[in-house]
Amino acid sequence: MAQDPASDEPEEPSGSGAPPNPFHPTSAEVGTDEDGMVPGSTEVSRTLETHTKRTRLRRGCTVSILTLGFLVLCAELFLRLTDDRERALEAGTNRTNLRWLEVMQAGIFEELPDPVRRYAMRPGASCEVDGWTFRVTRHRTRGADFPAEKLADERRILALGDSFCFGMWCDEDETVVGHLARMANAREAQLDSGLHWRAVNLGVPGYHSGQQLRSLEQDGLALEPDLVVLYYNTNDIAREGYFYDEDLGAIRSDYLPLPTWLRRPLWNSHLYGLIARKHYQSLRAVPNAPFDPNVPWAHVREDNKQATRAAITAIARICRERDVPLFFVNQPFISWSGDARQEDWSMLPLNAWAEDLRLELELPGVNLLGWWRGYADGVDRFPAPPDYLPDLLLADPAVERMVAQAREFARGDDANWETLPLNLRMGYVDRALTEAALPPEVDFHFTGEGYGRIARLCYARLQSEGLLP
Repeated sequence: MAQDPASDEPEEPSGSGAPPNPFHPTSAEVGTDEDGMVPGSTEVSRTLETHTKRTRLRRGCTVSILTLGFLVLCAELFLRLTDDRERALEAGTNRTNLRWLEVMQAGIFEELPDPVRRYAMRPGASCEVDGWTFRVTRHRTRGADFPAEKLADERRILALGDSFCFGMWCDEDETVVGHLARMANAREAQLDSGLHWRAVNLGVPGYHSGQQLRSLEQDGLALEPDLVVLYYNTNDIAREGYFYDEDLGAIRSDYLPLPTWLRRPLWNSHLYGLIARKHYQSLRAVPNAPFDPNVPWAHVREDNKQATRAAITAIARICRERDVPLFFVNQPFISWSGDARQEDWSMLPLNAWAEDLRLELELPGVNLLGWWRGYADGVDRFPAPPDYLPDLLLADPAVERMVAQAREFARGDDANWETLPLNLRMGYVDRALTEAALPPEVDFHFTGEGYGRIARLCYARLQSEGLLP
């Protein structure tokens, strides 16, 4: 049969003798449409392309995760091998916190599982720093151990608070609650009542009001107090407390926006610890951080105030339910007393806020603002001239050396330091400062004499309220 010359296609061989070419399937085998296209070929191509992209994506993610994990592991090993935490702790140690670090590393604190309280005094612990003895009872209180069961003729004053209540840089009987118990016992002896008052000091350095509430609930109530003294300090306005690192023997800060239950295990990672530390340092670098609402621990933040209000209100409610009097000591933020004598001192509204809360809760108490402004009787007569200089009661070594030098100058002039009027004392102080200027930062805790003066102001009010003899 002749081939059509108009056709480009070769004529297919006839008959069954010619086998089909496997490399050129027929249209019936392929299933082409009328245009010669394979139905669904576009969908198949797209499916294959999508599968390929997903495979590449999975492979890329896997490689990225493994690479990131490897880098994190390397960073973690590097920080551990180079003792990053120990070096950071050493770098942050200065003359004002060196003694405090010695106390922490002496093992008198322990970590607690409570997400609010977080740490407490370690029962039975004891240490001596710079001549002061810090002992912890089986009840997590500071002082000599005593039985939990109260004797018939025994009365107990339980104190809640932070490091001022605890009594940094004074002996255990020189704390505010120690002074109060001693004065009460002296009065009971005069009355020949046969009663004895015991100081129960539940103050813990670094505690805010929420942690103080927890310590009352978990430890204080079991000791059957007859009087509770809440030694409140302006920087107790907080809702986030410190953590305690058992390995370092140090209290630490972590303000990353994560829940407590997650931050605790994450701290086991030194890399996380580095991130938390850098975050905290960046917050501290904020100018006037305690008054910047963007800083988590700022005292002016409403959430911190609300948490503090709730905690103090709960303490007052617990005491009322048990018919135990609660006495409120309102101490302003302690810096140089000259700051407190400024009409626009930034801490004044916070002191007023706490005083309003005390009055709202109808609690007896004292406001130490007048005392810190230089009025020995505690009555705030500002802007009248002060009658004494409270800065001389600071327990900072540099301040104490300056005061000792001023006393020596007075003794050299045959003058009695104790009876000198303030203006003459200031003359000797200025003279001492010309020989050795004070460092820019000092430790603003009090000496035993300073706590004693506060205790005398408190005792007078407690006595007038019929709460102490």
